[in-house]
Amino acid sequence: MKLIIDKEKHLVIKNNEEFSLPKKEFMILDLLCSVPGNVYSRKAIYDKVWRRKSKSNERTVDVHIFNLRKKFGSEVIRTIKGVGYKCTCE
Repeated sequence: MKLIIDKEKHLVIKNNEEFSLPKKEFMILDLLCSVPGNVYSRKAIYDKVWRRKSKSNERTVDVHIFNLRKKFGSEVIRTIKGVGYKCTCE
């Protein structure tokens, strides 16, 4: 599956359908797809997207991942149990 992330227009294109995402969802997807297959922990995602050290807000990442999966399907973002998340897009 191929996702096109257009940072200038703040759009994601999947199968010729355009998606306008909230800022944090866009940033998470962009991070995960920046190195497809690379696994990011909740803490790493939180630290990079919110640009501050997490305390107990790492579950916030789960909510955003859930919303991204609703939009793009669970095949795009995979959970690596006990480790974190990775993107399977090209």
